[in-house]
Amino acid sequence: MILVIDIQQTLATIGWITLFILLFFIVYRIVMRRLKKGRIEKELYLILHPIEKNPASGTVPIFIEMHTPMEVEIRLFSTKNEINEVIENKKFSKGGNIIELDTTAFANGTYFYQATSKNQKTKKIIEIKN
Repeated sequence: MILVIDIQQTLATIGWITLFILLFFIVYRIVMRRLKKGRIEKELYLILHPIEKNPASGTVPIFIEMHTPMEVEIRLFSTKNEINEVIENKKFSKGGNIIELDTTAFANGTYFYQATSKNQKTKKIIEIKN
């Protein structure tokens, strides 16, 4: 009789422990999904690096980096919005990409260069002195 009660109580304890562990994992997964919701996926975005040569003169490289191939438009415009020119508009490959900018076609002054993709628009400042 004591053996039967011990087996039943042991099975009940194992059942409660199993239920507690399952509930813990379910709550843990729900919490992790909620925390992940606002996180940015880096694969969808690019990194536009600043130009190393400042003030820029002659031909300078514009370096962009991305985790997946994506369509990107590189644009140069003046601070007074007098010039707004597309430098490059194409699908760039994964990894680092270099776009050559010939600054001799532009007057001396302060400009912005901007990279625009489907998910992002980012710009950096450049000073041109030829």
